[in-house]
Amino acid sequence: MIYRLYPTLLNSFSLYLNQTRDVNGKIIVDEIEMIERINRVKKPTTKAQQKGVDFERAVTLGENEDLFAEGIIDKARNLIPDKYKTQFYVESRYKNTQIYGYVDGVGEHVAFDLKSTSYYEPGRFLKNHQNLYLLGLQKFGIEQLDYVITDFADVYVESYHLNTMDFNPLYEQIEKFTAFLEENKRFIRDKKIVDRKANDNQLSLFE
Repeated sequence: MIYRLYPTLLNSFSLYLNQTRDVNGKIIVDEIEMIERINRVKKPTTKAQQKGVDFERAVTLGENEDLFAEGIIDKARNLIPDKYKTQFYVESRYKNTQIYGYVDGVGEHVAFDLKSTSYYEPGRFLKNHQNLYLLGLQKFGIEQLDYVITDFADVYVESYHLNTMDFNPLYEQIEKFTAFLEENKRFIRDKKIVDRKANDNQLSLFE
């Protein structure tokens, strides 16, 4: 058996574990919300999410650059490789868990992901589960993942390296998440999250 997980879901579980609250003091991800995110319940795109999509498309495709303050898009472009492939699929593995998804771009020696936030503080993405992509990217000769981040007033970069990254906090959350899945399996409708046909040969592909 293998659990097939993606970083956004694991990041949601981190919010759930920490009982993270929004600016109004409301818990962002409670147990019901966590189950709904596991089951991919569709919800309207928020303004914040749309701004993030607009930022990514402006940087990589040149669309609607006028939505952003002067210099923001150019500054972001200067922090990514001159040549890159967009929406690059990545897989990595931890024990019987496959982590999969897309990184925004991959250049010759570095991968990058574009982020937006209303408030930025250094180290914001240190425990982001997208850092697990580094385990899968190494077979392509890529050992660095850059987050290029805007708060719409400025642009920042956080760089994480395979040989200095401490994955243990992420592994611990994966362990807790798979336990959560087992405890709540009667509520889980997304059957793709668990592959009971997996075998050791398949798992070896992600080592």
